Amino acid sequence: MQKTNSIIHNENGSIIIVALAMLVILTIIGFSASNMATVEIHMSTNTLLYERAFYAAESGMEHAVGLLRIPFVQQNTASLASGAAADWDFALAGANDSFPVDGGGNPVPDGVGDFEGGVVWIASELDGISYTVTLWNNNDGGSPTDDTDGMIFARSVALGPRGALCRIETLLNGNATGEAIAGYTAQEGAGSGKSYTSNDSKAMSDFTDQLGSP
Repeated sequence: MQKTNSIIHNENGSIIIVALAMLVILTIIGFSASNMATVEIHMSTNTLLYERAFYAAESGMEHAVGLLRIPFVQQNTASLASGAAADWDFALAGANDSFPVDGGGNPVPDGVGDFEGGVVWIASELDGISYTVTLWNNNDGGSPTDDTDGMIFARSVALGPRGALCRIETLLNGNATGEAIAGYTAQEGAGSGKSYTSNDSKAMSDFTDQLGSP
């Protein structure tokens, strides 16, 4: 008598189905892990690019401060000697060639406190990242080229690969004051209007005591 096996209880090929299911699961896990790794790599790269842009912008600001320090003193020497306050007029007058000028060579700013109307003082590159430093007057009641409170804005913008961008903005305060310089008021001899002490009755002609013996 022949026996007929029931299809319901037939387990032939079940291992293949389980193996395929495991393979699908492992593929999904591997694909997800790969995507996560790719995302993390992109995030790390973007962070690195931003940090490079940030340091470039920071370097641009330090570059500008160092570049402005000496001319600030030089341009304000006369003002400080007369007792007047220092200002940033020289920096706002388009001293840099990249600042737009009209037919007469005069700077063409757009408006007080307007970044677009600022003076581009630095346009440079650091390790493949370009940075630009722009100066413009704050709203101090003066004009775009007339600083009245000794303060101006400075913005450093750095642009790197893959659109990495960083902006740093600060307010520069020219904190320098002076007083009028007067000459030596002591005068030889006595009499009306003379400034002297009892020991200042004659002109000093022998400096041996002060210099010492050779």
